[in-house]
Amino acid sequence: MSLSPDIKASLTENAESFIKIIPVRELLIPLRFKGVLSSRQVEEMKHLYITEDMNDYLLNILLDQREDQDFDTFCHILEENSVNAVKQFAAKLLSDANRNHANENSLRNVPPILKSDYILREQFNNTICQQLQQIDQSGGHILVYGMAGSGKTVAVCQAVRQLIIEENCFRPYGCYWIKIGDISEQQLSSVLRSLAIEIGVENIESIQSLLEINAKIKQFIQCHNEMSNLLFIFDDIWNQEYYDYLTFAKKSIATSRSNYDSPYYQCIPAVEKLTQDEAIQLIQKCRRKDNHYILQDNKLVLDVLEKCGRLPLAIAIIAGLNLKSDRNWQDVIRVIITPRSASKTRDYRTNLFHTFELSIKQLSLQHVELFRLLGVFKPVNISLQSIVSLWQIPELEVKSILDELNFKSLVTFEDGESSFCVLHDLIINYLQQPIERQQTSRQYFIMLNKKLIDGYSIECQGDWFYHPHDDYYYQYLIYHAIQAEDENTLQQIMIDFKWMNAKLQSDNTIYNLCLDIEKVIDYLKSKDIENWQQYEQLVQLFKRHESMLQIEHLDLVQALLTLSLDSMWIRERALELARQNKRDDRYWQITATNHGEVKSKIEPLKSKRLGENYNDRRIAVSNPYYGNLRIIGTENNEKEDCRIVIMDYETSKTAYEVTPNQSSIKDVAISPDGHIIAFQSLAIWKLKWRVYNISNSKELLFVDYELQKQQDQNFKMLKFCPAIHDNNIILVTLSMDRKLIKVWKIDGNKIHSINKQISTDYKIESVTWIYNGSKMMLWLRKYHCHDDGRPIHKNDWINECQIQIWDLGLWQCLKSLEVPAYINNDQKRYIPITNINNSLILDSVRYIKSNSECLVLSYENLLGLESIGGLLMFKNYEFKLWYDEDMLQNNFHPFPSFMNSLHDLTTSDDQQFISMTKI
Repeated sequence: MSLSPDIKASLTENAESFIKIIPVRELLIPLRFKGVLSSRQVEEMKHLYITEDMNDYLLNILLDQREDQDFDTFCHILEENSVNAVKQFAAKLLSDANRNHANENSLRNVPPILKSDYILREQFNNTICQQLQQIDQSGGHILVYGMAGSGKTVAVCQAVRQLIIEENCFRPYGCYWIKIGDISEQQLSSVLRSLAIEIGVENIESIQSLLEINAKIKQFIQCHNEMSNLLFIFDDIWNQEYYDYLTFAKKSIATSRSNYDSPYYQCIPAVEKLTQDEAIQLIQKCRRKDNHYILQDNKLVLDVLEKCGRLPLAIAIIAGLNLKSDRNWQDVIRVIITPRSASKTRDYRTNLFHTFELSIKQLSLQHVELFRLLGVFKPVNISLQSIVSLWQIPELEVKSILDELNFKSLVTFEDGESSFCVLHDLIINYLQQPIERQQTSRQYFIMLNKKLIDGYSIECQGDWFYHPHDDYYYQYLIYHAIQAEDENTLQQIMIDFKWMNAKLQSDNTIYNLCLDIEKVIDYLKSKDIENWQQYEQLVQLFKRHESMLQIEHLDLVQALLTLSLDSMWIRERALELARQNKRDDRYWQITATNHGEVKSKIEPLKSKRLGENYNDRRIAVSNPYYGNLRIIGTENNEKEDCRIVIMDYETSKTAYEVTPNQSSIKDVAISPDGHIIAFQSLAIWKLKWRVYNISNSKELLFVDYELQKQQDQNFKMLKFCPAIHDNNIILVTLSMDRKLIKVWKIDGNKIHSINKQISTDYKIESVTWIYNGSKMMLWLRKYHCHDDGRPIHKNDWINECQIQIWDLGLWQCLKSLEVPAYINNDQKRYIPITNINNSLILDSVRYIKSNSECLVLSYENLLGLESIGGLLMFKNYEFKLWYDEDMLQNNFHPFPSFMNSLHDLTTSDDQQFISMTKI
C-alpha cells in the first residue's frame, strides 16, 4: 500500500510550505503515538536538530513509506495545533487532496459494532454518553456494571464510537480499549506492559510491581500533557483490587459484573432487561430476511421474552433460531423452562444453557463437533489461523462455518485483513462442559487442549516457530500445552529459540516470554521433572540482559550465542540452531569469557581474509544497517604493487579496488553505506588523505566553509560518522598538529566543512564517534607532551587528561571529565602519580553505553610490557574531576588480573560491545 495519487500531489505541491510551517519538534510524540512514525524514526529525527531538515525527513517518510490513513492522522494532529497557520495548512492539505478526515483510527482496539447486528438502547446509551461528555470536559471515571449478558460492553462501545466519530470528543488521541476479564496479577501486568509499550513508555521491562507500572504510565502521561485527553476503556473487571492499578488514566470508563463502591467512579447500573420493543427490534435485526413471522403483540413471542428475562444475549441467540411458526416458539418455551440446576451459571439468574442448546441443535453433526471444540479457547480475539489449526479443514470452509455461527450469535466473527472471532465467556463456559457423564470437566478440558496442540503441531510440521503469524498462538501456546499436560511439547518449545524469537516479535516484550517459561518451570516442578533448573537459567539470562535485547531487530539465536557464557546447554543449543540456519554464515560466537577461558572448542562459522603481508593491518567496515556490509583494506602495503581493496562481506567478492600513487598506506576508512572510501598515504614525508566515490570513481575534494576554496587534505586522522544524517555522509578530521577538529559533509563531488570545529591548546589524542554517530568523544592530555605522552616540561605540568563528549547536532560539550594521565599500581590500589618512572600512562579511552554510562580506560608503561584496563563509572548529570585519589578508587573498576596487557581496545558503533587484544 502507498499514498493515493491525489494525496501525493497535495504533499508535493505544498512541500516548500511543509518544510517551513510544520512544528515538527512538538509533533514527534503524537506522531509516534498515532503510529505515523516509528520509535527508530523519531530517534533519528531528534539527531537532525535543524528543523527544516527534520521536516524534510518527515515529508519523505509520508511520501515514500506511508498510506492514506497516515496522511489523515497527520492532518488531524495539525488541526489540533494551537497555531492558526498550522491549522490552516492542515485544511489546505486536506482540501488539495479532496479528502474527508475520518476518526476510525482513534478507536484503538474498540470492538467493531455493526449497526445491522445491534440495536441502540437509547435511554441506556444517552446516560453513558452524558457522563462521557462530562469526562471529556473535566476528567473523571465511569463504571457500568451489571450481570453477564446484559449488554454492557455493546452499550459502552456504541457510546464511545458515537462520541469520538460523530461528536469529535476526546481529541486528538481518541481512546484505548483494554480487555481485562478474569485474569491473574501476572496477566494484568502483561496487559499493562503491552499498553505502556504501545503508547510510547520507555524502560518498562525492568519494572516489576503493578503499582510501579501504574506509576510509570501515570508519569509518562503527566510529562506529555497533550495525552491527558486520552480515554481508556477497561472492559470486564472481575477483581476490585485491580482498580488501584488503573489510576494512571485521567479519563476512563470501565465495565464490571459488580458495583465498585468508590468516590472516584460515577457508577451506572446496566439496564439488564431489554424493553419489549427493544427485544422485538433485536429479533427483527438478527433473523433472516425471508422470515415474516409476526412478532408485534404476539403472546407467544412476549411469553418467550419474559421466560428468558429479556436479556440481550438470550434474545440474540433466540433471534438466530429463525423461528417461523407458533409451534417453533412453543418448543422454545418448553426448553427454556426445563430445570437444569446443575448448569446454573455464576451471577446469572436465567439459565442460558438451554438457549445455547436450542441453537446448537440446529447445526449439522459435523458443525456441532467443530463448534464444541471452540471451548478450548480463551474469551479473547481468536485468530482465524488458530481455528484452522484446531479444526484441520480448509480456511474457506472455516470461514463459512464461522459465518453460520456468527448469524446464530454463538460467536462474533470479523472477516478482514486479520480475521478473528470472539466467544462470550458464558458460551465458552457452556462448551467446556463434558459431553459424556462419566467424564470430569478437567478430563474433558485436557482432551480439548490436546486436540489444539496436535493441530498446532500439524500446521507447523513439528517446528513450533514455523506456525503462520498468529498472535493468539504465540500468546497462549504455553498455556494450552500446560492445560494439555503435554510435557514433551513443553520441553520441545523450551529449546526452540526460534519460536521464542517469533514470540518476542509478536508480543513486543520479553516479560511475557519470561512469564511463560516460569509457568513451564512451575508445571515441571509439580510433576517432579528434574530438568526444570536449566530453564531457570534461561529466565535469569533474559532478565539479566533484557535492557540489551532490542526486540524490533532481535535475532535471539545470535543474542544467546553472545550472552550465554555461563550456560553450556543454552550456548550449545544456540550454536546448533545457528549451524542449521540457512543464514548461518551471519552468526558469531564469543569464545573467551570473563573467566578467561574458552568454554567450548568451535570453528569459526565464517571468516574473511584480507591482506597479503604484515603491513596489511588497517581495515574498516561499513554499517550493515545501510546495505551490504563492505570491508576496506590493503594488499601488499609498502610494496610497489600495493592496492586498496573493498570486499563485499556476503559474497567475498571484490566490489572495488584502487591502485594508489604511493605504496605506503597508513590508514583507511569507509562510509556507512559503503560507497565512499578514504585512505591516508605517505609521500615525501607528508601524510595526505584522499577520498573517492566508488559509485562513479571520482575523487572528492575538501572545500572550506568560510574561505570557499579547496582545503589542504593533510590530516592526522579522518573518520566517517557511522550513521547517515538526513541523507548526508558526515566525517570528522583532526589536523596534523592534532589541535583542530573539523566536521564535514559530503555534497556531490565536494566535501564541505559545516562550520563545526573544536580548537584546543593541547594535542588531541583520539576522536571517536559514539551514540551511533550522534555524538563524538575526544580526549587530550592537559600538558604539552611528546608524541609518546611524556611531558615536555617535566617540572611544570599537571597530571590530567580531559575527556569531552560533544553533541553533533547542538554542537556543544555535554560532558567533560578529567582523569589522571599517569597512575601507579600500589598493591592493586591504583593512585595518580606525577613521578613518571615505572608508572602507567593513559593509552586508550573508549565509551560504553548499556544500563549506565562508563568509560573503558587502558593504562600501560612506555615499553608496553605492562597494562591495566578498567571501567570508570559516571552518571549522566555529573561534570566532575576524577584525578582525585579517592574519587579514582571509588569509581575506577579494574578488569581482573588475567586481562592485563591489553591492547587495541575497540567498541562497536552502538557502544554495547567491546573487544580487546590480550598479549
